[in-house]
Amino acid sequence: MKAIIAMAQNRVIGKNGGLPWPSIPNDFKWFKEFTMGKKLIVGKNTFDTLPMLKNREILVLTRRIEELSEIPNQYLINKNDLTGKIITDVSDLDPDIIVAGGAKTYVRLLPYITEFYVTHVNGSYEGDTFMPPFEDLFTNKEVVKEFDGHKVIKYTK
Repeated sequence: MKAIIAMAQNRVIGKNGGLPWPSIPNDFKWFKEFTMGKKLIVGKNTFDTLPMLKNREILVLTRRIEELSEIPNQYLINKNDLTGKIITDVSDLDPDIIVAGGAKTYVRLLPYITEFYVTHVNGSYEGDTFMPPFEDLFTNKEVVKEFDGHKVIKYTK
């Protein structure tokens, strides 16, 4: 399983349901290139803040089934919901699926993530959502992209 995230130097990944730093067009371009045509898995809160992502299938990880009843053409990952796509074992997910947020979803799926693409945003920002340390779970890291003073590092097991 793969994952993608942007994180400031102080581990901030979000503020009030959005990004805490000014727009980084090259990071948006990178996200689009990396996720185009793929399946993404996100938590409910992240799903609520996403813009329309064309040519990507979104799977929503949640425990709140009642809130998803009106989401058309989306998948619900919840072992208690018989109306959605039921995944009882995360290890059964497609290994090419990409985890795309939020913090609780990353933490929940971290044991299954074998490739983690992290845009290290230059600078520290105020925020209300943080990524806990994960780096020690990976044995290798390499810079795969650099733009506008930011680096994308690929962590692998």
